[in-house]
Formats: sequence, structure tokens, C-alpha cells
Amino acid sequence: MANIKGGVAKTTSSVYIAEAIARRGGTATVYDADPQSSASLWADAARDNGQALGFEVRPANVSTLAHLGEGEDPAAWQIVDAPPQGKLLQAAVAAADFVMIPTTDSPMDLQQAWAMLDEARRTTPAAVLIVRAELNTTAYRETIQALDEADTPRFDTVVPKRQDFKKALGSRPIRLYEYRDLLTELIALAKELNSGKERG
Repeated sequence: MANIKGGVAKTTSSVYIAEAIARRGGTATVYDADPQSSASLWADAARDNGQALGFEVRPANVSTLAHLGEGEDPAAWQIVDAPPQGKLLQAAVAAADFVMIPTTDSPMDLQQAWAMLDEARRTTPAAVLIVRAELNTTAYRETIQALDEADTPRFDTVVPKRQDFKKALGSRPIRLYEYRDLLTELIALAKELNSGKERG
């Protein structure tokens, strides 16, 4: 989960996807590589509130990411909440099977998402995820149009702006909204990536 711009719901998306995996009976770990430690703070606050998350959050560094997934169940998911810059971002991208790049429907955010996409795709498959979208606005329609005209890989799932997401920090998400659909896309993508590795 990466973007060179902050404030685009990287941590929120990491937590909600991991929770969606746990709800489906899977195993997920979120690796908190962001200097702000937002995922770790979220997990600690949720536990202190008696609402422990359905997955583990671990701090991550360059060494952690270099050995990502070693000794883990091959069916388990590792989600890296990456920082916006530096060697740790590079290590996160290099360690990933796939890079998800969240962006809002703001033109400025979209430019940063494209820059991140160009960087990530040098080594790793990647696609854009639209989050905090205001669906009935010109900005949203223009964002979709710009992505499609540029043939930008993106998820079909769009995550609208919701008050529940803003208030979720420090609690275990109850309603997963569009992140359930996003997980369905991710599962299909994972199968496709795995079959490609087997053929290779």
C-alpha cells in the first residue's frame, strides 16, 4: 500500500483489507513501515478499547521487508503500509507481489499517484485504488476519465468518502463497505499472479 503523498488512506485501506481477510477466515498481517506508526497506534488503541483487530500489526524496517513472508503460511496475506518516501518505500515496493496505490479524486493526488505508479511498475505490478471519492461530482468523473484515457491500471472497486472511515481509528471496523468487494478483486488478482509464477 504505497503513495508518495500522505493522507490518501493507506493505513485505513490496509486495516480494512486485513479485517476483510480475517472475516473471510483468512490470515493477514499488516506491516507498519510508516514513520507515523499509524497502523500500530490503531491496533494499540483498538486493543486498549477492548476491540482488538482480527489480525496482527507488526513494525517493519528494511530488514523485515527483505524477509517478508519467510516462514509464513503461503496462504497468509502480508500487507505493507509503506512510507511516502525513502529507502523503506523502495524496500516495500521491492518486497511486494503487487503495489496498491490509493488516491483521492483530487487532481493533485492523482498526479502523485501516477508518479508512484511509474516508480512501482519498474519492478512490481501495480494499480490505482480510488478512495475518499465524492461520487456525484465533476472531480470524480474527471478522475475516472483521466485514468481511463491514460490506460491506467485501476481497481473496479471505488471507496467513497464516509464518516465511518474517519471515525474508525482505534476501533475494530464493524462495517467493511466497499472493502469487501475490493478483497474479492484482490483474491482474483492473487490467483492470477500465482498462476503466472507457476507458468514462469
